[in-house]
Amino acid sequence: MLNLHLSTAIAIAWVVALRFFAKPIVILVELCKIAICITIGASGGGYIWFIIAGALTAYSIWARDKLMFAAKMIIHSTVAMKENPAIFFGAICIKLLFAGNAALFVYFFAESFNVAEVTKGLSYYGSEEFCRFESPSYVSSIDIFLSLAYLWTILLFDKMRLSIIATVVGSWHFHPDNKPSVFVGIKNVCTSFGTLSIAALISAIAEYINKLLSQPAWKSWLSPAIIITAPLSLLMCCFGTCLTMVVKMFTKFSVILHVFTGQPFAGSAKSVFKILSRHFKGGFVTEVTSKSVLNLGSYAFSVGIAMISWKWIDDEFKCGTLAKGTDPYMLVAYMLMIFCHIYYPVLGLYVIIVINKYIQTWSREAVESGSSPMNYLWIPPLAATFVGCISMMMFKFLSNIFLDIIDTLFLCFAIDMDNNVDLSDSEFESLVKEMPGYIEAEVVDDNVVLKKDGEEIA
Repeated sequence: MLNLHLSTAIAIAWVVALRFFAKPIVILVELCKIAICITIGASGGGYIWFIIAGALTAYSIWARDKLMFAAKMIIHSTVAMKENPAIFFGAICIKLLFAGNAALFVYFFAESFNVAEVTKGLSYYGSEEFCRFESPSYVSSIDIFLSLAYLWTILLFDKMRLSIIATVVGSWHFHPDNKPSVFVGIKNVCTSFGTLSIAALISAIAEYINKLLSQPAWKSWLSPAIIITAPLSLLMCCFGTCLTMVVKMFTKFSVILHVFTGQPFAGSAKSVFKILSRHFKGGFVTEVTSKSVLNLGSYAFSVGIAMISWKWIDDEFKCGTLAKGTDPYMLVAYMLMIFCHIYYPVLGLYVIIVINKYIQTWSREAVESGSSPMNYLWIPPLAATFVGCISMMMFKFLSNIFLDIIDTLFLCFAIDMDNNVDLSDSEFESLVKEMPGYIEAEVVDDNVVLKKDGEEIA
């Protein structure tokens, strides 16, 4: 409970900081990335880290306008939050669904290890029979299904949150004097469940392809044809990353336009491609910058909460894992475990459950054989990693709210431009015109009718 309160307090402070200090935060994040690379290189990581640091420095100088624009967009998203507090209620509803789904998954996944059946076994020489416990063959299949279903539901909840935010923010933009309640957004989620499911499925497939293309192909580095295979592996990795980013971005914008117009997913995707191609070329770069700032902040806060939890658990139960005499190699292993698992929180929860189950079995066998249990060595870091993963998921959820608001406002502006709406007094127009790659386009009639329930939305 203490960690939950701490995470909530930090999240509120983070939103306030982004509202008033977005520009310094963006600059600080870029400096931190450069400093981390230099530190790793100076610690024996190799000259490649200094090259990366130099590349990041060059990019920060070249893209300084993009970085400042990203800061302004983050500020504007906090304004939208302030004007539409119902966003938080809708996001909390989805978060409760997410938490309930995660709790059920953890429960059923952990309990699957306790499913066993009694089978007959033979001794090594086959002279004696004995009974033993074995996990049924269907358990592994069920675990795979649970894992895939859980990953899909995570993406589905993202689309559900986006649908609610698009309903509220879009109405605020088009009709500020006639904003619907958040319950209208929740109702739209129910009626658009099919479209949201398809968007989540497409995003999941893109993510799976990216994982396949980004797998560490160590054989390519050992092959005599390394001159060909190594660059090919790097190109495949870059291609997978770009493909995932583009697919996810277009599915997000398609969902937003579906909320506005009621078009099916295919029709929304076609329309949104035409709309965005006329107005924005640098939009993806700006979102990547915003995402980098928000994700790095989320990661730093989550690691900090994990460290505080580790220290508290260690002192409360007198485990001594942080004492002066602790093996430094063990401390390094603990730290790497925390850093890696928090960076991939969903996968981290999987791994924590499996590790905890095997260590419990090992400790039980040690006690039965008369040895001393070693629980005190692994409970504090594993518990801290679990808390850090949960915190990371919460902070990323908040960060995604910012990104959803920015995407919604982008599309609102594009629709206004296509419908020749006067935005000369709009603060958002001045922000978008500062966007790198912005093109002032003439109104083009491409037969895209932006209507919902028979009425034009703008």
